[in-house]
Amino acid sequence: MNKRNFPIFISLFIVSLFFSVVIYYGYNNLLIHYKSTMAQNYADAVIKQELNSQEIKQLQSIETVKLAGGTSVQPDSGLYEKDILAINYQDESINQMRSYSEMIEGHFPENDSQIVLSKSFIDKHQLKLGNRLSIKLGSRVVNQKEVGPLSTVTNEETFNVINTKEYEIVGVYEDVYNKYSKITYALTYAISDQPLQASIKFDSFEEAYKNRETLQEQMSQTLDRALDLEFNERLIAYFGVENDPIQQFMSKAMIIFSLIVCLALFIFFIKNIFWVWGLRKIKELSVYKSIGTTNLQIYKLLVKEAIWLSIIPILIGHFLGFAILSDLFINIQKAQEVTKIELIQINPLLSLVILLITFSVVLFAVITPTRKITQISIIDGIKGNISLGKTSKKKADNLWQELRLNNLASIKSQTYISAIGIIIISLFILVVSISRYYTNFGYFDEGYNIIVDYYSKDNEIPVVLKDILKEIPHNKGYISKAKYLSIENNLALSNQAEEVGLGKKLKQELEKMDSDYLEGFLIALEEKDLKKMGGEKGQFILDNRVQEDPQTPIAKAKKIPYFKNVEKMDIFIGENYRSKIKIATTINDPGMYESRTLPFQVKLYTDFANYHRLMEDANSEVARYPYKLKINVAEAEVNDVKHYIEAMINQQVAYDDQYEIISGEEVKINRAQSLNSLIKIIVAIGLIIFILNLTNGYSSINMSLMNRKKEIGMLYSCGMDSKELKKLYLKEFFFEQIKSFMLSIFVTLSVMICISLLSSTLSLGILIKNYYYLPFLGFSLVIYLINLLIYYLSLKRILDRPIIDLIRTI
Repeated sequence: MNKRNFPIFISLFIVSLFFSVVIYYGYNNLLIHYKSTMAQNYADAVIKQELNSQEIKQLQSIETVKLAGGTSVQPDSGLYEKDILAINYQDESINQMRSYSEMIEGHFPENDSQIVLSKSFIDKHQLKLGNRLSIKLGSRVVNQKEVGPLSTVTNEETFNVINTKEYEIVGVYEDVYNKYSKITYALTYAISDQPLQASIKFDSFEEAYKNRETLQEQMSQTLDRALDLEFNERLIAYFGVENDPIQQFMSKAMIIFSLIVCLALFIFFIKNIFWVWGLRKIKELSVYKSIGTTNLQIYKLLVKEAIWLSIIPILIGHFLGFAILSDLFINIQKAQEVTKIELIQINPLLSLVILLITFSVVLFAVITPTRKITQISIIDGIKGNISLGKTSKKKADNLWQELRLNNLASIKSQTYISAIGIIIISLFILVVSISRYYTNFGYFDEGYNIIVDYYSKDNEIPVVLKDILKEIPHNKGYISKAKYLSIENNLALSNQAEEVGLGKKLKQELEKMDSDYLEGFLIALEEKDLKKMGGEKGQFILDNRVQEDPQTPIAKAKKIPYFKNVEKMDIFIGENYRSKIKIATTINDPGMYESRTLPFQVKLYTDFANYHRLMEDANSEVARYPYKLKINVAEAEVNDVKHYIEAMINQQVAYDDQYEIISGEEVKINRAQSLNSLIKIIVAIGLIIFILNLTNGYSSINMSLMNRKKEIGMLYSCGMDSKELKKLYLKEFFFEQIKSFMLSIFVTLSVMICISLLSSTLSLGILIKNYYYLPFLGFSLVIYLINLLIYYLSLKRILDRPIIDLIRTI
């Protein structure tokens, strides 16, 4: 390869790499999202009433119904060795609907002697596809009472065997149920005489939803009974069938606009490279013009050669981009400990589209250089005596200023190229900064490294949680239970809150939420803990603090008094229950009981007995809100204590209770994971922009100096010292780089101002304060230092040439 064509090779390689990575990344993200959505929501709609298999087959006859299938209304209980199984059923039509599923290997059962089992069960018993096993079928009993198939497994239960059935393992599925419930997921084929939940798949979800009333009537007429057709809420949101048409159009328009912006950006970046490439061929092209070749023919000639020159770097960039993305996806899935690694499949049609887009960049990038080249006269082109500046020269009192004015176009070209590259990186850094701000905004470390959520229908604190606090050495710990409340906004704000303008900000927040009520939580504590806070049994305590600045991350926020002289408070639980409660005392420091509180939220504390009385009066579902044990132990003992707590709970858990245990480290990992993934993607894009900036900087600098060779030669011939010339040109270039940097800062600041005006949560101060300055300054410094080095070496190479060559050649 000609070394002069190396900038073209690198630039087109990067363009192809970029489009390949970005388009395949977007396509695969959409595909994964689609598969995940369909795996969890395989049915477009369900019939609320129970049907038999014959009735479901009749629904298949309706014209717009693609598939009608049935699943078990309730699983059956099974026993294998000491493991409890919840055996689900589905028919052939459901098998077809679930073309996307969380099946790790194998297939769905095709008859009632085949079974699919969860991966943890398969691994535990060292089973594999094709193995046969006998499962006992029957009922689970606790204290002489039959319990449901999905009830948590306890040490007290027994299993009443009704019969035994042998199954062949044909599939391995992801674990479905909470691991702490100790229930194993199993799936077999539905038999014809059992009641089923009917699931419907339509030819078109959008059309079916539009005609849902007519379809429900048709189904009712087909079965000669009243049926209720219920569409899948998640699919309604996924397909956006209730969205405004303009909103749907705008989302698609933004994708198209983004693609056009990327195309324009890359065309801008590489047109200067083809401009320099075309100038090197000017003598040859001028000869063609002298024998009658038209401008269109010259364009076709340049395009043809540019395409041939582009094939290798574009293909290498495309396939390398695909390989890099495949490796990235595999590593992300491994980091997320995904059981079944999804590989990116190459799509020939999508690859063809990407290649066409990349080649279109080449076609458009050649237009501007061709138009400029065809404007050069034949004589000047053949001689190589070319001035790329304007024919009408500008005058100035200062010689150097006059030279600068007449070469402004070529000087600005490089200035803008550097600025655009840095602006792109700056905007990506801004995206990361905003993501980090939102991630940090809602995070609050309460100082506990093990948290247990225990779901129970009982109005008594689970004994096992009290035992944990008694038996396990800890630095601090307590048991609580919280319920979301709405609070009448009829309380006077404190003087401090009014002084800092919280009244206006609160009004804006409520308008944004379209609500007249404050948000809050009622937190139940044990009597001994409530007394530590200054309260007594049956009393309500108010944490009378609010963030001084609602936009500050809650962990760093300064708190000031919230309300003035609070004696009573109107609270709402659910939609129908309202109560006026008396505030016994207010506090301004909950101490070890402080928890995550968002701006303007209200925290109330009471004892468990008072809490449950209020819930009974409100007829609120107690089991929906867990008892929460928070405990802080020595960091070195967290894992051991977590396993010990799990063992303690398993010995005492009731069949209708459930629980979850999470450590503080797991919370931190989950919190950082999404932001780290975003940073990796932006670093990769930044590297691409960095390389493009270098190649274009090289080309634009050489083009600018090429335009000024004759000027340099004439100044040199008039007796100017080479060192003085070098100093003057480097000084001029240095100030242009300063302008480029200031331009990138100005554009970034302008974008920040626009975001702050459009966003209700991001002020200009927040954006400036949370911006990642070090990466921005580091990237800018590297780019400008390399540009200065390229300019210095290119200028030195020119000054080392004979004066006569500078005056008469390109």
